Amino acid sequence: MPASTAQQLVALIGQAVQEIEADIGTQIPGGTISNINLPIVAREDGLEASGRRREGLKTLQAATHQLLSTLMPSDLYIFDTYACFFQKTAIDTVVGAGIPDLIHSLDPDSSRGGVHLHVLAQKTQMDSRKLSHILRFLALRNIFCELTEHHWANNRHSFPLRTDSSNSVLNALGHMREEIALPALVQLPQLLLDKQADGALSMDPQQSAFQKYYKPGCDFFEFLAKSDGGYRAERFGKAMFEMTQAIGTGEAVYQAFDWQKLGPSGTLIDVGGGVGAAAYALSTYLPGWKVVVQDRAEVVKDGQENYQKIGSSTNLEFEEADFFEDQPARRCRGADAYFLRHVLHDWPFTPCVQILSRLRKAAKPTTSLLICETVLSPPLMDPNSPILSNGGMASVSSYTRNLSMMTLVNAEERTQEEFVEILNKSGWKLQSVTPLATLADYFMIEGIPDPSWKQED
Repeated sequence: MPASTAQQLVALIGQAVQEIEADIGTQIPGGTISNINLPIVAREDGLEASGRRREGLKTLQAATHQLLSTLMPSDLYIFDTYACFFQKTAIDTVVGAGIPDLIHSLDPDSSRGGVHLHVLAQKTQMDSRKLSHILRFLALRNIFCELTEHHWANNRHSFPLRTDSSNSVLNALGHMREEIALPALVQLPQLLLDKQADGALSMDPQQSAFQKYYKPGCDFFEFLAKSDGGYRAERFGKAMFEMTQAIGTGEAVYQAFDWQKLGPSGTLIDVGGGVGAAAYALSTYLPGWKVVVQDRAEVVKDGQENYQKIGSSTNLEFEEADFFEDQPARRCRGADAYFLRHVLHDWPFTPCVQILSRLRKAAKPTTSLLICETVLSPPLMDPNSPILSNGGMASVSSYTRNLSMMTLVNAEERTQEEFVEILNKSGWKLQSVTPLATLADYFMIEGIPDPSWKQED
């Protein structure tokens, strides 16, 4: 008798766990998966995202969710999915009250048996019963640990909610809470169902759900910069670092791409490269190259100051540039490669074409275009597997970012076919697509100049 779908999924889960544990044991000799109830940053969280571990985690996440959706009653499954916003509310509450930091200050290693609920309530001036409801709701999801009744400790998954943790995610949560989730996100259904010209059918960044709520009178990035003291812009930069750190950072991310084919020397321009985080990593693979980081004036200033502060020997240069304008005159026909990391997903189709057209206009016939972005795959049925063809819920972070881009700036993550359309329209041809070493669907998309391209007026 053939195995049922549920039994196949259970087998996949078992295989995935074996692969993950074996990879951890290889990278940490004798190492095992950390106990999630210990108040620590797990050693395995900082490991390189090897191909073996990436595939294991992808299968585990996909098969686990697929198993639940297979066996749960459908109405209960929908209710459970719809109620996920309570998770955000509970996390916002404990972060706002400083519960993770408070527990750490009173019992950092849980050696005292945890912190009593009444102590937490008294020091945060909260009602103890209501706080208990919040903490127990999160403990069901393995965020915090109730060691004995009413005695609370941090654990592996509450550690990122501390302000001083090495894997803190508080800036990312603040960005998602105030600029994406509520209140802007609640405008999205209404906007998508709006049949007016500036509603559902508009791809104008000025007509996004974010714009509908905040009405800032400027684009999203200006809104961040104009906030009191620029705190939103500063937090956004830190949030991007935290999000990137969570899925894999450093030069190992880019190792899979064939850098040698670019040649032993040249100039790479990191377009919209921020303070140079990616540029430092890329320089590892391009030791004979100069890397020029282009961005807005205030960002370039921060990048230069950071470069001088750390005393890096990397051949980096920072310059002000607007990627909607022509490249600076000194750069025309001077770049051997252009690199754009998480730039195009901030813009709808037409602005993306404008950005790449400016680069194509300044490119040499031999210039390479390197785009580091999420590449979406549709969740198709797979006749040979109980898991959806794109990994199902293993791709949830990519599709979450997709909705985030739609909410903020009427933009999107894209499929490979959609990237090809943008490349062809802007004077480039697809050369290769390389998966990168992250726990997300990030790829290096390589383009080369199309000699037949004629720029449209």
